[in-house]
Amino acid sequence: MNHVELLPSNRRDCIVRQVFDTLDVSETTRREYAVRIRHFLRFTDTHGLNRNSYLEYKRYLQGCETFSVSTKNKYLISAKVFLDGLHRAQLIPQKITDGVKGFSQNRLHKKDGLTDEDIGKLQSYCSALEPTKANLRLRAIIALFLFQGLRQIEVVRLDVTDINLRDKVALIRGKGRDDKEPVYLHPSTVKVLREYLRLYRFREGPLFRSDSNHCRGGRLTTKSVREIIKRTFHTLQIDGSAHGFRHYFITKLIKSYKGELLTVSKYSRHRSIQMLEVYNDEVIRQEDLPRYYSVFKDIRI
Repeated sequence: MNHVELLPSNRRDCIVRQVFDTLDVSETTRREYAVRIRHFLRFTDTHGLNRNSYLEYKRYLQGCETFSVSTKNKYLISAKVFLDGLHRAQLIPQKITDGVKGFSQNRLHKKDGLTDEDIGKLQSYCSALEPTKANLRLRAIIALFLFQGLRQIEVVRLDVTDINLRDKVALIRGKGRDDKEPVYLHPSTVKVLREYLRLYRFREGPLFRSDSNHCRGGRLTTKSVREIIKRTFHTLQIDGSAHGFRHYFITKLIKSYKGELLTVSKYSRHRSIQMLEVYNDEVIRQEDLPRYYSVFKDIRI
């Protein structure tokens, strides 16, 4: 397989769609692939395509100091999915991605979750809010993050009919799942959702909807949710992100359940406890720090 032009410029967009539209993935994932593959296509514009292109692209990414390891892996995976798709469609004669590993990542979380101090600020802030529609939406979203540990995609996927306030249950379509699973709602979540639905009077459709002019009434996106939380955190001078709620939720449970990871997994809805072991290791490490510090307490330099 010699150096060739990867895609004729007049057919590039068409072939990209052809490859990604045949994937059995969510529409969000398909869009992310389509955006990230542009980086690989620019690389091939300069370097062409040959049997070593995927390995060469990895080495090129390795030198991109502005990218995190996580970002490099996302670009590399997009290129692999695309190249494998080209091979399946017989647009390139060889599968050139075999034998090339992804970038190694530290299993520890790069961003810490929220602290008890952060949650205290949020509690004071939310309790003082006027019961407007926007404020009740904010409180409802925070409740689902804080008391249920939901992921952002799980929050925006919720429909009104997924919420059963009488039985204190919500039907959640989790990450990578096609079906919905019941999740028991904390009494504080039930209280806030009841206030929210009483004011909005929604009977069906998305639970959380946009109030912006260009997409008013449409389902709120994960990007919009992140922006809502980001603005609140900025107001309260909290250094964190929306994902920090889930980190806080899981860490709080692990501390309370004393390492009973199987029980915690029922609330966090992890498919395996491997990720919970990462949280548990961090909890143990934090709790052991005073003993570690004391080992060197008499040494001065």
